[in-house]
Amino acid sequence: MLNEKKLHQMIEMQKTEQKLKKQKGASLIEYALILAAVVGIGTVYFGDSGSITSAINTKLDAVSTKISGTGT
Repeated sequence: MLNEKKLHQMIEMQKTEQKLKKQKGASLIEYALILAAVVGIGTVYFGDSGSITSAINTKLDAVSTKISGTGT
């Protein structure tokens, strides 16, 4: 009876460990997808022709023009 109880506990522990391993794998995949989305969004806004990059370049050109005195 005691051995049967221990065996049942060991089986339950193994099942729990397997569930945890599956959850860790799923979490890793979710983090990878989030990272890919952040990189994609960053590329759109900060890439060579991104809207934020264009706005920054426009402002820097205006400041540069005012500093050099060639602007109004």
